[in-house]
Amino acid sequence: MSLLPKIVQGSAMHVVEQAIRLTCALWLTPRMLNYLGETNYGLWGLLTSIFTQFVLLDLGLCTSMPRFLSRAIGQGNTEELCRSASTGTAGMFIIGVLAQIAGVVTWFGLPWFLKESHELGEARNVVIALMVTSLTFWLGRPLMLHLQSQLRRDLIALASIMRLLITTPSVAWALSNGRGIETVAWIHALGALGELILFFFFDRAFFRLVRWPWVNRAKARELLVFARWSYVLTTSERIRSGFSGADLFIVAAFLGSAMSGIYSLGQRLAYIFYEVAYAIVGAQLLSTFSQLDGAGDRERLKQSFVAASRISAQLAVIGGGILWATGPAFLKRWVPAQAEEATPVLLYLIIPHILCATQIPSRHLLISLARHRPLALTCLAGILLNLLLTVLWVQNFGMVGAAIATFVEMTLLYGIAIPWLVITQTEFPRRLVVWESLWKPLLKSSLLLSPAILSTHLWLGAAMATYTEIASAIVLLAVVFFTFLALGLLGKEEKRWFLTGYEILFKRPRPAVNA
Repeated sequence: MSLLPKIVQGSAMHVVEQAIRLTCALWLTPRMLNYLGETNYGLWGLLTSIFTQFVLLDLGLCTSMPRFLSRAIGQGNTEELCRSASTGTAGMFIIGVLAQIAGVVTWFGLPWFLKESHELGEARNVVIALMVTSLTFWLGRPLMLHLQSQLRRDLIALASIMRLLITTPSVAWALSNGRGIETVAWIHALGALGELILFFFFDRAFFRLVRWPWVNRAKARELLVFARWSYVLTTSERIRSGFSGADLFIVAAFLGSAMSGIYSLGQRLAYIFYEVAYAIVGAQLLSTFSQLDGAGDRERLKQSFVAASRISAQLAVIGGGILWATGPAFLKRWVPAQAEEATPVLLYLIIPHILCATQIPSRHLLISLARHRPLALTCLAGILLNLLLTVLWVQNFGMVGAAIATFVEMTLLYGIAIPWLVITQTEFPRRLVVWESLWKPLLKSSLLLSPAILSTHLWLGAAMATYTEIASAIVLLAVVFFTFLALGLLGKEEKRWFLTGYEILFKRPRPAVNA
């Protein structure tokens, strides 16, 4: 049975989720800045970043568990599926307990960061709310990973959308009525509880796979052996992450929390672009590649990798082009007081995130084939270089130095190192990996789309653009891209994939949830 319908439908729903998430974030952020002020907004960003880093406690299970679940599904091995689900769930429960302990340590450690007594009291209440949010995250994680392994990203996205549509207006209402970050934190905690309830409802079949007698030491060892290198990989990526990365802490340490908040504005737009690209092509690749590997279908695995890589390259060009053309104008309209300082950060981060988006399939391919040890070591070396350069250059160039450091590290990593790893670890032909899957679609798309992108950039930069003009520019560039795609100008295979995806989305029934 073809996996394509589930992949396309799940990716489409995930894109809708990212669009709603982006809209909510862009609508809410200036309101938070306005009502909270730069200092409290920076404090909120730092506290949420600390708790976001608690995902580092997962020891790589968030990557290894869906890989083993997907392989068991691909093999049709029910016993293996039950052992993996039960053992992984037990591990997630233990991690949830550790996250609560880390939250308590954070609560007691706040006086080291905050000197004002009124800030300390409010921050401690925020930490309690964030601990509730963290607990619901780990309780719902096994359910989400099981849905992901079944290629049911559409249900995961639906739960997230419902949470966003409730919490965003609630936060805006609370801020407009004089509430602070404590109320904001509790609104998010209640939203997380609601999302957890939806996961329970969507994946009731998961509970038939989880029993204490099925928790297996040998399976735990197998999961953790695989997870150790995926943990190094995901930890390196999370340290760089656009919403909770070490950049924010380094900028805050040298320049203050207010400058950290301004830096995050430019960084956020670049990372959101990557998140949208990931939603389209990357959200289900690990499960897809793992199912194909579990079924022993190497030819389909190679074909799927090439298709995903070419699509990723072209989406990276149009996404990065839209960001370059509209991003500076958007910052001027969105946060006019901070735009001048945030814009250089954004511009330095566009090219490395384009390259990062092109390598989404490569990352998932290496993990699914259990060839992720060299990938993890390479990413670790990259992030260590990034941190070193950031510390040095922030002191010399201000917060732009952090963006330059990321530019250097990500360009080397995603432009050179990871394509080389795919060649050496998979034995795929060099021309297939470097030219056919990467530089050919990248250069072709850039050549065809650059006139429209440049014209849009000049148009919006001529005067203070309105939101309507910015939105019109984004729609216009998207129309140009899809027109070229439908006409086959970006490639005959790309045209066929586009038409197939359209047929799946609008002419076929949706798949049922797997039992």
